[in-house]
Amino acid sequence: MSSAVSRSAGVDSAYAWRLAFVSMFCITLGGGALYLPVVALKEMAAEFGDRRAVPSFAYMVGFFAMGVGGVFMGWLADRTSPRVPLFIAGVSILAGGWLASSGDVLALYLGYAIPLGFLGNSATFTPAMNNIQGWFERRRSTAVSLISVGPAISGFVWPQVYRWLVPEVGWRETLVIYGVTAGVLIFLCAFYIRPSPMARSKAARPPEDHSALPMSSRAIMVVLSAAGFCCCTAMAVPFVHMVAFCGDLGFSSARGSEAIALILLTAVAATFAMGRLSDYIGPIKVSLLCALIQIASLLGFVYVESLSGIYTLSVIHGIPYIAIVQGYALILRYLYGPTIGGWRLGVVMLFAMAGMAVGGWLGGAIFDATLSYRSAFQAALAFNLLNLMLLGLLFFAQRRRSGFLRVT
Repeated sequence: MSSAVSRSAGVDSAYAWRLAFVSMFCITLGGGALYLPVVALKEMAAEFGDRRAVPSFAYMVGFFAMGVGGVFMGWLADRTSPRVPLFIAGVSILAGGWLASSGDVLALYLGYAIPLGFLGNSATFTPAMNNIQGWFERRRSTAVSLISVGPAISGFVWPQVYRWLVPEVGWRETLVIYGVTAGVLIFLCAFYIRPSPMARSKAARPPEDHSALPMSSRAIMVVLSAAGFCCCTAMAVPFVHMVAFCGDLGFSSARGSEAIALILLTAVAATFAMGRLSDYIGPIKVSLLCALIQIASLLGFVYVESLSGIYTLSVIHGIPYIAIVQGYALILRYLYGPTIGGWRLGVVMLFAMAGMAVGGWLGGAIFDATLSYRSAFQAALAFNLLNLMLLGLLFFAQRRRSGFLRVT
């Protein structure tokens, strides 16, 4: 496609950049409910028999439902418009805030699973990621990075809001306020969303080219899905339980919220930096580097006791927080090329979100069993070592494939 045709079709246009920012804004709104159990974990647990596994499980089902719903919403956006999932998300998040706050444990779980997770948050990320790539040719990686930092910005903004609201009105009313605010704004933003020129094109999509893959396509999907699950399980344990962990060490919840903010602010900057680094050394090497950085942070959390140490480890933990997940999308495109099927990213993201879900629950379950987070951090470290092994397997397979091609 020539540059003149690209501009006339809207590719790389001013609207495309505005769309990227609006999409990021919707992602920031959609993910807000997930961070309430992070900030108000103790307050929520106090209403359910002082069991930290209850809000941790709500976080888990919310993330898992988001992953499953992302595959469905991506399919729906492909067959209708990326605007349609956002309309559904706006209504669902508004209803979900009320449902999750309205009653007992069952209402909490159902609210996080269906309206907030499966129908709500899921509709903001996957459709936006797929749609925005069709709006860019020259600056696609930058646009993808803008979409990728949406969850990090969400995780920075909403905990600060909750830190102010929860002591004033309680976690239930806070969840209702979130649902009304985010639901209405997402619904209004949906009117601005248009499908990409590529999606509107009637041209047939060429088939995927598997001739240069370092291993079978099925094996690649299994390795990346398993790696995504393991890395995100490890990632979630300290993140979800940071406020409670700081409280157990004698620090206020405000210090825990500040540590979360450090993770996410670092994640925003690191996402762009790691994306640029991938252009030079390749996305597989960058993902390996992120796995090593995460091992260092998790090892530190096992032993840390000082506030300065927590802040330092939070910065380290933030470097791979978004970048390692973005890396899986870049690896898929690097291996499969531009003809890659859009469903592949949805599947890998499903397992990554399942990992975030399991990690959040696992930290609470291990704490309830041991009354300490040390074993939880050790379990997270074990998951991340497995992630490193899986990425290493893919790296050496690709290296062997590249060496074979040079010889032949």
